[in-house]
Amino acid sequence: MRSVDPGVLAHSYCFSFTPSETAKKLYYYPTWCGHYYCTSDYYMKREFFPDILLAYVRKGEFFLEYMEQQYTVSKGEVFFIDCQHPHFYRASKNLEFLYIHINGANSHELAGHIISQHGVLFHGEKNVTIGKLLFNLIEQCRRDQVISAPDFSLLCYQLMVMLTHRDTPENDIENPIDISIRYIRENVGKKITLDELAQMVGLSKYHFSHIFKTETGYSPMEYVISTRLDRSKVLLKASHLSISEIAYEVGYENPGSFINLFTSKIGCSPKTFRKM
Repeated sequence: MRSVDPGVLAHSYCFSFTPSETAKKLYYYPTWCGHYYCTSDYYMKREFFPDILLAYVRKGEFFLEYMEQQYTVSKGEVFFIDCQHPHFYRASKNLEFLYIHINGANSHELAGHIISQHGVLFHGEKNVTIGKLLFNLIEQCRRDQVISAPDFSLLCYQLMVMLTHRDTPENDIENPIDISIRYIRENVGKKITLDELAQMVGLSKYHFSHIFKTETGYSPMEYVISTRLDRSKVLLKASHLSISEIAYEVGYENPGSFINLFTSKIGCSPKTFRKM
């Protein structure tokens, strides 16, 4: 259908979706999507709107105000906001963009996490894929193709999670997080410190910890512990080593410390886990 928003040209399209009760309970779902061609008269200012917004700019520029910050969103860029917070955006002349509004499941919590870790403005090769996914969705809607609730949910989740992907570097320089992760996995039984990891990749402890958390969801030392626990679970299942020997294999000289940590993190003792 055609949009009646000011500044949206006649050859634009938008589509509205009413989710089923099952979709509301279990899935992510779109509420609107569209392909807009706009003049500089197009704008939107709201204190609150119940959905998340992801928009891909194909031509021209957006001017965005969100969470007391201002952004210029140019061709090839994506912006991603939770519209439950006050927001304002307006078009430059000759703006063309694709958009989707998303709700459901834990979409607002996920959006908040993505924005806190990565911001609201996204660049890079992943945006091309996001633009293609949006364009294909809108074309399916234009052809009145039926899209199931699980397929809608998968698309919404894919679009949001793709924002967290880092682009593959064009040169052969390995990412410092990949280097540190490989080192942790190869030396899981040894003493590993934050100082050692940061120095190995040539970063300050603060900067290294920040980018590690952003890319993995763990702090560096949380990841060390997680890797040790993962390794211990494999050894408990697939070896005849004693629990004391397994504790030593994954970097704990004191079996009691290992047992307490395992029980706290996994929810049962190593002995119970082995029996299960």
